[in-house]
Amino acid sequence: MKMIKDRKEMINEADMLKGNINRMCVTTDDEELDVMYTFAKLRLEEIYEYNKNRFENKTL
Repeated sequence: MKMIKDRKEMINEADMLKGNINRMCVTTDDEELDVMYTFAKLRLEEIYEYNKNRFENKTL
């Protein structure tokens, strides 16, 4: 996955994460479940890293 550059991209990733979770809840395909889980973890990590960097780069 690419690194999130701005808030707009972060919001988009959060929306895509919701989509991954929704697919996990309705799929009957074991392979699709695994793929959605993998992408959800990657998206969550990207969102975490973006916000962690935002805190670290904030000047008080």
